[in-house]
Amino acid sequence: MESNPKLRDNLFDLDNGYYLSKNDSLFWRKLLNRRPENGEAMYHVGLELERNAKNQLNKFYSTKIEKYLIWYRKIIKQSFELMSKSLNKGYFSARLDVLRMEREMILADIKISSIKDSSNYFRKKDIFLLALVVLAIIIIVCATFLLANKGSNIIHYSNNNYTYMLPYEVVDKKPSILPSRDYQQTTINIKRGTSKEALVNALLDSLKIEYEKDTTSAKQVIAVDENKIEIGMALWAGGDKNIQVYTYPSDSTVFIDDKERQLWETTTVVRSALYQFVKKNGYMPNDLHTLNQPFPNNYLTGLPKDPYKLKNNVTTSPNGDGGWLFSIVEITPNSDLISVVKQAVKPNIPINHEIPFVPLNISINKENHTLSVMSGDQIIRRYSTAVGKDDTTPEGNLDISKKVMHPDKIVPVLDNVYGTRAMELSHINYAVHGTNTPSSIGQDASQGCIRLNNSDMEDLYAIIPLNTSVNIFKNSATPKDFNNPDTSYNALYNHSDNSKEEDNSTTYHWSY
Repeated sequence: MESNPKLRDNLFDLDNGYYLSKNDSLFWRKLLNRRPENGEAMYHVGLELERNAKNQLNKFYSTKIEKYLIWYRKIIKQSFELMSKSLNKGYFSARLDVLRMEREMILADIKISSIKDSSNYFRKKDIFLLALVVLAIIIIVCATFLLANKGSNIIHYSNNNYTYMLPYEVVDKKPSILPSRDYQQTTINIKRGTSKEALVNALLDSLKIEYEKDTTSAKQVIAVDENKIEIGMALWAGGDKNIQVYTYPSDSTVFIDDKERQLWETTTVVRSALYQFVKKNGYMPNDLHTLNQPFPNNYLTGLPKDPYKLKNNVTTSPNGDGGWLFSIVEITPNSDLISVVKQAVKPNIPINHEIPFVPLNISINKENHTLSVMSGDQIIRRYSTAVGKDDTTPEGNLDISKKVMHPDKIVPVLDNVYGTRAMELSHINYAVHGTNTPSSIGQDASQGCIRLNNSDMEDLYAIIPLNTSVNIFKNSATPKDFNNPDTSYNALYNHSDNSKEEDNSTTYHWSY
């Protein structure tokens, strides 16, 4: 297959050496049999069943034989259930087909009633069957509505005998630019610290109420906390536009206590490492400990401990004993990688809310000599740095291409200009590293590299995974005050030396 790209493109990889040919007339049925939760396969099999059902219905129209009507109702019910399930799995291409099928099923039942009336064929049995079909449709629609309010990404609104299905997307940040619309604005009060699920449901419920008042105007619902600080928003631009739901913690006050912040932080570190691994390799590892490989694939030196049980063991079944819960989640070309990683890694402790996730990134401000570790708008760490004299430190978007313990180990530690840890940038002439001249920190003193005190560099090295993005810029604004967490945080991470992360075959010549 490697030598024949056309053959490779025509096969669907089922893993474990099994493939399906996309030219197989039974491809979608076979895929659904192998992957029963695949929304796209549900959709295509549903369409196939609908065609079969319509053939049975046409036979009934032409012959008036009841068995064809029975087959039609049985098959169309299966088809509609599959299409609805496909929609609720997030395959939004099914939305219009579900609406069309609802309308066509009702029209078909009206026509069937008319045929039976005109031919004096309408018996009590048929009345009962028709009532069952209508009841089944009502139950399916109502069940889908209930699922939407319990976390599904589909929400139903009924008005004037039409059903409007509006998919919604949840975004974990505040929108920088709103679509240009004349929105009807509503504000709701939500207690700070409310779970993300509860916040999303409150925004959608309020949007539904406003929609029922006026089904044509664009809507904006803003959620504010007890201090009138905005913590979320729902937008609907009108028509068939999707709903956008935004949730955004404004600062660290969203955490109930320091332990909760630590849990968010350590979870973010593990998820960021998995995110970078999957983004780089295109697949999910079989074991979370794959992130702790030797150089040059050392995403993390070790998995951090959870702050409650102080464990970093990995399990695939939740038991509340601490450490990390890891599930291998299927990745498709249309997968939202952040959502996949959130689903794959969770703390193995009882918690009653969802932990938000934005992959870690590094921001380096040359003007203020600061290096900040960020997750969205949350600051995890901020360190003082030395940068290049004569503006030799490059600016722009780079990433961490290597992580090395004791670079150039042949040099004694006290004489090593790179200190005890280094992270090479994708601009390979430069690195973020420790130093043997701590007095240079806070100065324009290097030949272009970014220096940190060795203790700070060891802390940074422990939490930042391979391939993390690094943004280097110059901004004269005074940075927001921030105190790094106390030393109790250090106990959650592996700061110890690991010979497997040393590179004894290379002598580095970064612009220190």
